[in-house]
Amino acid sequence: MDLTVVEGIGVVVSAVIIFCGSVWLLLTMVMGPRLAYFISASVTLAFLLIMGVVWSVNPLGPIGKAPEWDSVAIGEDASQLDFGPASEYPDGAWEVPNPDDATQLAQAAELSSEAIGFLEQAINAQKVTTFENAEDAQANSESVRFFMDGEAQYGAVTLEALEQRAAGEVVAVLVYDPGSPLGPPRLIAAGTFVLFLGHLFGLSRSEKRARRRNEAQAGTR
Repeated sequence: MDLTVVEGIGVVVSAVIIFCGSVWLLLTMVMGPRLAYFISASVTLAFLLIMGVVWSVNPLGPIGKAPEWDSVAIGEDASQLDFGPASEYPDGAWEVPNPDDATQLAQAAELSSEAIGFLEQAINAQKVTTFENAEDAQANSESVRFFMDGEAQYGAVTLEALEQRAAGEVVAVLVYDPGSPLGPPRLIAAGTFVLFLGHLFGLSRSEKRARRRNEAQAGTR
C-alpha cells in the first residue's frame, strides 16, 4: 500500500478519535456513555449528511470516475477503420461541434488531447507507421466531428503532421464515457442518511431511558 494512503488513513482516524472522541468524553461525564454516544454520533452524521448532499450536487468532495474518451479505432484511412460509421467521416451523420455549446467545445478539446495519447499507444503497438512519435502529430481542431449512436457518443479527429517533422495524417475515433463523478458522494449521502435515522431512533430510546432513570431517582429522595 502506498505510504501516502497509510498516512491519510492515520490522519483521518486520529482526527475522529481526537475531535469526536473528546466531545463524547465530555458528554459522558454528564449524560453517561450510551446517551453521550448517540448525541455525538447523531451530530457527526448530520454534518456528514449535509456535506454528502452538497457533494452530490457539486463535485467539491470525493468524486468517482471522471468523464473521458476511450479508444475505438485509428488508422490512415477512415474508410478502413474497424468502425462502420467511420467510412462517412467527416460527412454523413458526423456533426461539427456546436460553437455556441460550451460542453461540446470542451469535449472537442478533450477529444483532441486524448487522440494524441491514442496515437502514441498505436505507434508503440506498431499499428500506425505514419508517425514515428506522437510528438510529430497535432490534432486538427477543425476536423473534429461527433456521431451519436443511440445514447453512445463517438468522436473523430484527424491528426496531422507538424511542419517539417513528418508527413501524412491519421484518423482517430473515440467513444465518450460520461463516467460517474457524483456516484460516490451520493452513496455516501444515502448511507449516512440511513445511519443518521438509526442513530436518531437510538437517541430517542436512550433519552427516554435516561429520563425514566432520573425520575425514579428523584422519586426515591
